[in-house]
Amino acid sequence: MSNSLHYISAPEEGFKNELFDKLLAAGYYRMQHLMFTCNETIINSDYKTIPVFWLRTAVQNAVLKSAAKSILKKCAGFKARILPASVDDETEALYAAYKKHVRFEASASCTSYLHQPEVPEPFDAMMIKVFDGNTLIAAGYFDKGYKAIAGIMNMYHPKYHSYSLGKLLILQKLQYALSENMQYYYTGYISTESTRFDYKTFPDPEAVEVLLPVEQVWTPYNALGKPFLEAYYAQLLSDH
Repeated sequence: MSNSLHYISAPEEGFKNELFDKLLAAGYYRMQHLMFTCNETIINSDYKTIPVFWLRTAVQNAVLKSAAKSILKKCAGFKARILPASVDDETEALYAAYKKHVRFEASASCTSYLHQPEVPEPFDAMMIKVFDGNTLIAAGYFDKGYKAIAGIMNMYHPKYHSYSLGKLLILQKLQYALSENMQYYYTGYISTESTRFDYKTFPDPEAVEVLLPVEQVWTPYNALGKPFLEAYYAQLLSDH
């Protein structure tokens, strides 16, 4: 199987409702105003490719672990608002502070990460804003379909790093999915050669499923684990 990226452009009606759910279930994910899938990615300046596998959380099966409950308790004094997605000066300022803080290469702006000006917005996009009083301290974007949501990006102010606001936003998205009676929360991919994406199994690893792309079957992640996925990639996906 080829490891090259595969993109899909949006139809006239966009990536919404059942179509969005279907593409997520097939291992596709948002990139600006397109959807793509892949078996590899590059995360370092050496341009070495590493294997990736797509994840989702079965929303109705998720049971918050003690670490998740602790974060909710620590952040109880903050206020969260769920809104249609937008990018304004306040969110761009937050993104700029976040970009300086993180150790990986990030897009130049929040707008350039999410959007392509020459292509109409094809997603039913939402966002969560977290405030400490009147100060925006974190924001997360996600897209919704008929019975699924997909987390796209989270950012937070570095001064609040100790509050685990990235994970708080994951919990807020999960709670939104529960309130809307969604089935799945797609969190992106995980890698067998990096721990950078392991946080995506939070808050309940037992509710996480992983896509086996050859068979197009979703399987409980904990039943397989990274050693199995590493062997699967080597035998069925690698071109080397």
